[in-house]
Order: sequence, then structure tokens, then C-alpha cells
Amino acid sequence: MRVSFTGKGGSGKSTLAALFVRHLALQGSTVLAVDADINVHLGSLLGVSTADDLALSLEGNVRAIRTHLMGGNTLIGGVERFLKSTPPGPGSRLVTLDDDDPVIRGWSVRTPDGARFAHVGTYEADAIGASCYHTNLGILENLLSHLVLEDGQWVVCDMVAGTDAFSNTLHAQFDRIFVVVEPTPESVTVAVRYLELADAAGVQEAVALVGNKVADEGDRQWLTAALGRDLVAELPHVPGLKRARQAGRPASPADLGALDVLPRLEAAACSGGLTGARRAALLRSLHLRLAEQDWVRAGYGDVLGQLADDSDHAHA
Repeated sequence: MRVSFTGKGGSGKSTLAALFVRHLALQGSTVLAVDADINVHLGSLLGVSTADDLALSLEGNVRAIRTHLMGGNTLIGGVERFLKSTPPGPGSRLVTLDDDDPVIRGWSVRTPDGARFAHVGTYEADAIGASCYHTNLGILENLLSHLVLEDGQWVVCDMVAGTDAFSNTLHAQFDRIFVVVEPTPESVTVAVRYLELADAAGVQEAVALVGNKVADEGDRQWLTAALGRDLVAELPHVPGLKRARQAGRPASPADLGALDVLPRLEAAACSGGLTGARRAALLRSLHLRLAEQDWVRAGYGDVLGQLADDSDHAHA
């Protein structure tokens, strides 16, 4: 399953993503956790350090990963023409969660619970005034579009905050998108806008709402009325989570006690959401849209030919 957590900055999306990763890993599931947030907090929440040289978005890493993914795919026209929306095609190399996969082995580390952790990286000083952080996310888009999961395997992504994922293909890369929302007008505003954009982008069936810091029935009723939708899970304020971080240890599912939020998230991820066929169709349409942009034509030429026939499949 492919799952992402997003929401207003400070809503608790990183904490919930980390708890969900730990929940899955402690059950023995194969999990890749990916930090796509510019603030890069997921690693510490999982108990691992975030090595700067493993950032997926470093120029040398981007080129190495794209060269590997391209393999013998001649439709791309060279690694310099590899766009964020470039799909796999005949001859492409796919990514698996096997320990010996070159991408997984080269750019992820093992967490204490047995999950794998990778991160996109943060904003660097040499990019000031010259580029946007969203450019960094292109390599994550490539990794996800070339990723093949087996039954029972998971990718869990701590996404950029708010509606930023709609500026690229990331909104179409996941089976289930959990939007974390607190019972405040500001947090609800972000969640409602996300729902509106998801509807416009054709991914509305992927979005599920998760309440955080829901103190009582009044908070619950106010949230569902303001959102116009039910919550798939909710978490009250849990002092133990903060105490764990203050003590310098990762928050654990055990800190939640008898609360069932993590099993409810797992059940929501496994029911409904985007199908693989629907996701592939959306990603194809997004590549077509990008190919029509003047800046793409000027910088990369005609990239429509990167799309194989629908009947073609990528080969490892």
C-alpha cells in the first residue's frame, strides 16, 4: 500500500506518520518511510539520524538514481530529459523494497523497528533566490512511479504541508492520502481546500480525514460539521507523546495505550482509495499536461514520446 500524511503545518502529520510506520513495522510488515517535508523531522521520530549525503534530491544522487531507473529505456532520450513525470517504459528498471535493490540499498537506512527510511532533503543555502523546494520533490516522484510493491508491503510518506502536493504528481502517487486536521478554523480551512483540489484532480476517493487533538465530543461534532465528512480515525491530546520527545526517544505506539487510531488507519488504508489502474491513468495524463508546457518544450523538447503504448510494460 502507498500511504501519505499531509495537513496544515503543525497539525501532527509527521507524528502520526511515524507512529503508523512503527505500528506496521512492529507487526512485521515491510515498510519504506519517506520524509518529503522540507523540515525533515520523520527520521528523528523513527529513531534514526538523517544523513545529509543520503538526501534523494542532491544533484549527484538525482542523476545516479535516474540513470539507474532509465536502464535501457530509449524512449526517455537520455538522463538529461528525465522529468518528474517521466514514466517507466520498456527497458526501465523498477524499484522494489528488497534489501539488495540498488536504490533502497543506496539511499535508505534501517530503523530500530526494521523499517527502511529515506528522505528527500531540505532547502540548501546555495538555492536561496534561485530555486523552489518543489523542484527537489521530482526525484521522489520518479522513485514512486517506478516502485513495485508486493502484497503486505508499504510506503508511508510524510508529505509536504498543505496543498503543495498538487503542484506536482504526488497527489496521484498514493492509494490513500490521510489529511490530518485539528479542531481549529485554520486547520479545517487547509483540509477543506485539499478536498476541493482532490475533487478537481480526480483523486477524491484517495483522501481520508484524520482528527488530531480531538478533546471531546464537541470537538468531534464541530470537525465533522465544518468538514462535511466523517473522520476515519481520531487522536486526542496524548501527553505521553510529548513526554517521549522531551526525553529524547521516539514516540511509540505503546504511548497511545488502548487508543485504536493506528489499526483504524491501517483499515482505512486497505479499503477503498485509488486503484493501480486509476493511478497509472492519472500519472499518464499529468505527463501529457506537463509535456505541453512551454518551458518543458524549450528545455527538454518533445517528451510525449516518453509515454509507451498502454499495452507496453516496464521491464526490470
